[in-house]
Amino acid sequence: MTSLKRYKVIELSIIIPTYGRANKIKIAIDSAIIDCDFEVIVVDDNGIGSKQQIETQKALEGYIKAGLIKYLPLKDNSGASLARNVGIEEASGRYITFLDDDDYFLPGELIAKLNYFKKERPDFDICGSDMKVKEKNVYIETGDEKFIGENAKEFLLHGSSYTSMIMIKKSSIQKIGGFLITPYLQDHTLMLNAYINDLKVCAYNRATFVHTIHEGGTITNGTRPIRGVELRCELERKLSGKLVLDKKDVRDLYYRWNTIEFYRRWLESGRSLSLLKFLLTKIFFYSNSKIDYVDSFKLLIKFLIKYQYYSK
Repeated sequence: MTSLKRYKVIELSIIIPTYGRANKIKIAIDSAIIDCDFEVIVVDDNGIGSKQQIETQKALEGYIKAGLIKYLPLKDNSGASLARNVGIEEASGRYITFLDDDDYFLPGELIAKLNYFKKERPDFDICGSDMKVKEKNVYIETGDEKFIGENAKEFLLHGSSYTSMIMIKKSSIQKIGGFLITPYLQDHTLMLNAYINDLKVCAYNRATFVHTIHEGGTITNGTRPIRGVELRCELERKLSGKLVLDKKDVRDLYYRWNTIEFYRRWLESGRSLSLLKFLLTKIFFYSNSKIDYVDSFKLLIKFLIKYQYYSK
């Protein structure tokens, strides 16, 4: 396979950023080494010289020596967005897809998705797909298994996308500048930015990978930096200006945006009567369904017990 890669045109580049998972990443890599027209790029975000980077490089030594992967260690821990962007710049493939270091592709599905994208949707920029979810080695249903967002309005209002669901032409992701630098929601903000820039999106309606849930296994734990969700709201406002929305759609969006604004004000100025007034007039007021009212009451309880979900 190594010699073939030297002479054949690479069709698909698979980018795997890794951080602190030297003991899990081999499963991801093995699931990605499936075709001589594919390349696997591992971007090590542990930071050169760190204990985790040294352990990761040692674990991958066999793949590196065999030429089965491109191994790109970053000088410093820089976050998933920058790590993926480094991989995109190094990618040789016309198409690019992504895989988290503790997930793995389902047999046959990645090739089938690429063929569908190339042959049946050649004029599109992005092809989404579904996933399966596993926890403690058992498949579970979380409600997030489906890729949702084949058009801009659907994604704006109800979109659901994990990074490994996304396959995109390299020229298209370069056109929009790659991933925006954000502490989380990299996948969602990428898709919003794609729609803002009029990229065309299709869907391969099958699961192509398994997303694994580990106890204490995520990089982001506890409160989440509010910047990620603020960026999402900024992009949603920009995209909403390009679309025709009815009154209910607008109320739903303002409910979402005002909720984030509530958290932002709380972080900036602390709890106060004016913040409570904002909750009652700008969030309860825009509640559009029973679910909204339940969420609003939950927010009121969080306010009363001083539970802040986000951090600065």
